[in-house]
Amino acid sequence: MPSDFVKNLVKICEEECDIFGDGAQKEYMETVYERVGNYWNALSKTPSFEHWATYNGRSEVEFEDNGSVDNSRNQPWSAAFISYVMRKAGAGDHFAYSSSHSTYIVRALKQAQKHTPTSAFIARRHKEYVPKLGDLIACERLKTLSPSFDTYPGYVAENKYQAHCDVVTEVHSDHIATIGGNVSDSVRRKSWPLVGHGMIDNVDPWSPTANVICIIENQL
Repeated sequence: MPSDFVKNLVKICEEECDIFGDGAQKEYMETVYERVGNYWNALSKTPSFEHWATYNGRSEVEFEDNGSVDNSRNQPWSAAFISYVMRKAGAGDHFAYSSSHSTYIVRALKQAQKHTPTSAFIARRHKEYVPKLGDLIACERLKTLSPSFDTYPGYVAENKYQAHCDVVTEVHSDHIATIGGNVSDSVRRKSWPLVGHGMIDNVDPWSPTANVICIIENQL
C-alpha cells in the first residue's frame, strides 16, 4: 500500500501533467510558461538556488524577430520539476533539491553503498529491482555516454553527464507509467514495458540511446 506521501506525490504529478495537456502545451506557450517559472521559484527556497526566485519561465528566453519564442534556448527544467513535485508533496529535508538530476542520483547511489542507508531515497539496480509508485527512473540522455549504476559518479566527477528522471505514477502487470518535466518541452507521461519479473528494460522507451542508470527507490 503506497504511503500518504507517495499518494500525494503521484497526485501532484498527474495534476501537473493535466495542466500541460499531457504534452500538448509546450513550455513557451502563453498557457503554461509561467508554470515552468513556478518550478524554478520553488527551487529558489533551496540554498544556492535563490537566484531563481524571480524567474518567470521566460526571463532568459530569447525571441525571434517575428516575436515568436525560440524554445530551444529555454533553461532546461526537468530537475526543477522533480524538485517541485517532491517539495510540494512534503519530502522536506529528505530530498536533495537541485537544478541537476545528478545531485540526487549520486546521493542515492552513495546511499546504496551503505550497510545502513541514512536517506529515504536509495538507488537500485534496474535489473534487480521492481519499480513501485513514487520511485524515480534515472537515465543518461547523451548518446555518446553509457554510464551505469557503478560508473555514473565518475562521469559526474568529470562533468560528463546529461541525466533525466521521471516519477513512477502507475504500476500494471505489463507496464509502468511515469511522468516527467521538460519531456518534449512539456510535462508528459511515458509507458515503460516490463520485460521480465516486473522489471524495466535497459533504455528509456522514448529514447533508445538513453540508457537506464538506476531506479531511485522512494521509501517515504
